[in-house]
Amino acid sequence: MSQLDGTAIQQVKDLVISGYHLRDIDSLACPTAILPEGVGIESLERFKLERFRFRGCMETTSIDDFVRYSAGYANADEPARCFIDADNMSARAVFNIGTLEAPGHADNAAEIQLKKTAPFRALLAIDGKRLNQKQIAEWLEDWSEFLTAFSADGQTLTMAQAASAVRRVSIKQMQEADHEDGDFSGKKSLMQSVEATSKEVMPVAFEFKCVPYEGLSERPFSLRNSLLKSDEPCFTLRIVQLEAQEEAIANEFRNLLIGKFEGKPVDTFIGNFKA
Repeated sequence: MSQLDGTAIQQVKDLVISGYHLRDIDSLACPTAILPEGVGIESLERFKLERFRFRGCMETTSIDDFVRYSAGYANADEPARCFIDADNMSARAVFNIGTLEAPGHADNAAEIQLKKTAPFRALLAIDGKRLNQKQIAEWLEDWSEFLTAFSADGQTLTMAQAASAVRRVSIKQMQEADHEDGDFSGKKSLMQSVEATSKEVMPVAFEFKCVPYEGLSERPFSLRNSLLKSDEPCFTLRIVQLEAQEEAIANEFRNLLIGKFEGKPVDTFIGNFKA
């Protein structure tokens, strides 16, 4: 009679343990199987003419296409669920999320991520950046169709006037020294001043009108122009109340989606969903 080696003994042990747990497997609510080591499960779906069920994810930057696609796959018996993330200007519609009694796989969905327009990207790129005379003048000329310039007294300037004014800024530095000597005391003071002047009316503020994201409405942005007095003229354009503007844009996106889904079999929620 042949003797059992270590491998055979381990196989017998695995079979005994597997048989012992079969009674526990039958009592589980979720279908479960005990598989020996090295054995996996392989789907044969790819060999069939059709898929077992429809699943996938449509991605777009168009609000109208997102709404049309979502409404087309939703139905009254099983409404789609749309989760709106206004902070990130995105949304996700899930079509097979199911119910608590009959949960779905939640792997058939559509996603939208709004895209910043070119003017809005240019506006954000310039915010708070230090610019020399050439840089700010060229930026004003490049985006002149979206800009309106204002002087300190509220006068409207053409963009040609504004660009010319920042090009012709000159810096004057003055230094004054005072000396005073006495029998028992002495005093010395040094005063330095820097003055920036332009031969034309200097723009102190701008209004930049553009559509921030594709599909949203046009919005005005206020810009404050600051001249940093140094050896060479340096300008800074800063967007006034940018965070408040971003909140208003997010609210517009949220309300727009909710309005477009009104009357359609799509339930909207504010937030994110993970299956």
